[in-house]
Amino acid sequence: MTHHTPQLCPAPSQPLNSACVAITLRLADSDDDLLVRQVRLLRDCVALAQQRWGFTIDAAAVLPNEMHLLCLFPDADFGTGGAIKLICTAFYRHLPSRGASVWSQDKEVLEISDAVAPLRRVFVEAAPVRAGLVKAAGDWPYSSAHVGTAQGGEMGVAVA
Repeated sequence: MTHHTPQLCPAPSQPLNSACVAITLRLADSDDDLLVRQVRLLRDCVALAQQRWGFTIDAAAVLPNEMHLLCLFPDADFGTGGAIKLICTAFYRHLPSRGASVWSQDKEVLEISDAVAPLRRVFVEAAPVRAGLVKAAGDWPYSSAHVGTAQGGEMGVAVA
């Protein structure tokens, strides 16, 4: 009988110019709950941007009126603005009924160091708690902290 020691695959190396970016997008109407009502559409728009710009999502939380993402972009100088624009425009264009501008001009985009990324992940996933929507981050269904969120499910936020 031969015993084999499993070989662990090395973690894929990050490109030299990669960037960890924290993104917050808000609705123009802070009282609207459009993002959770249209979470499937929003998820599709984010997936489209991921496919086009090649970024991964480490953490995400979709609240009724804002979305927080912690992303790794392969190139610090390329893609962040395009990805945000694609998410916002695709979401707006595919809404069943469109009125005035959906998105606030108040977008936060912060490039953060690898050392700060784990803290930012906790911050992103705790957004529903800070908003008073749940008592524990894992209870919010539209968050990467939610235990029951399936990567391919119909609801929730996929993190790749």
